[in-house]
Amino acid sequence: MAKVLIPALAGGTALALVGTVALATALRTNDVELTVDGATSALSVRERTVGEVLEAQGVELGAHDAVLPASDTRVTDGLAISVSYGRPLELTVDGETRTVWTTARTVGDALQQLQLDESDAKLSATRSSGIAREGLELTFTTAKDVTFTNAGKKSEVRVAGTVADLLADQGVKADGDDIVKPALDAELEDGMKVKYVEVETKERTEKIVVKHDTERVKTKSMVKGETKVATEGVNGKAVETYEDVYRNGKLHSSKLVDTEVTKKPVTEVIKVGTKVVKTSSSSDSGSDSNLSPASGSSCKASYYWQGQMTANGERFNPSSMTAAHKTFKFGTKVKVTNPRNGKTVVVRINDRGPYISGRCLDLSKAAMQAIGGTSAGVITVKYEVVS
Repeated sequence: MAKVLIPALAGGTALALVGTVALATALRTNDVELTVDGATSALSVRERTVGEVLEAQGVELGAHDAVLPASDTRVTDGLAISVSYGRPLELTVDGETRTVWTTARTVGDALQQLQLDESDAKLSATRSSGIAREGLELTFTTAKDVTFTNAGKKSEVRVAGTVADLLADQGVKADGDDIVKPALDAELEDGMKVKYVEVETKERTEKIVVKHDTERVKTKSMVKGETKVATEGVNGKAVETYEDVYRNGKLHSSKLVDTEVTKKPVTEVIKVGTKVVKTSSSSDSGSDSNLSPASGSSCKASYYWQGQMTANGERFNPSSMTAAHKTFKFGTKVKVTNPRNGKTVVVRINDRGPYISGRCLDLSKAAMQAIGGTSAGVITVKYEVVS
């Protein structure tokens, strides 16, 4: 009996030892560090694999999520487990759109993962912008090599975006008057030529003289051929406003936009005689006591007697009833009256003169004698053109 009992006791002891080891193993824990999408926590776990730890912590992995180390990795004390959730990134690169998945939590990290980390590119979001688990729409525009002409000077530049972005990069502020080609919203392309012209509009004023008009008024109160200024013409004044357009600092065009009259001009009125007086048909009519007095203008008249050629080419005859006038046509018959005695004579214009201020007629000696003025030399007469 004793021989039988000994093996039985030994077997029981062995079973007890195995059970004890299994229990100790089941009760043993490992300290691990779990980081889920950047949030880290320290855990004491009994799970044997990384996948079991994640399941125990309620961490569900999707097709685009990443875990390090792999889910089937055995857990050891001090193990660091990292879970990064996948995020959809709707990425548009130079107009072409596609959806990519990334575990990066910022735009900058995502671009590094996608090897799109160009420093001179234009982004629709900052590099530090976060990417939520729902994802993000991101526009990525690469820089282009373009030729920029500013005020006639060309330069080669590399810029991303639109023409407006190019101007901003070059420190140019375009306003509504400036010329920009292509348009500000045009997307830049390699080899594109962009031109900027600064346009400035300035206003200036000029003082001018407004010439007066002249009006000729016919009147029967004056003999035909006689004229008289009834109203002196006076020039006016005005201020003209111009709009000058400069391109790149040089005057391009000038336009008159306003005229303000500061002093109105006065129209000159000239009376023109139309009265026709019938006279004797003799060439040099001479004096006639039956002649009516002249009814025209008054002026100073002198006389001359020296023999000479007259302006119309005939030899001067002091005994003929002739006279000189500065403007009357040769052959014009003029009635001349001495208002002091009422004597009247009709003379024919055959010479030019007199050229002394205040005088309008230079009579022949015979004509002056006929109206009784030779003793005075210069007298005031009234005259009218009769033919």
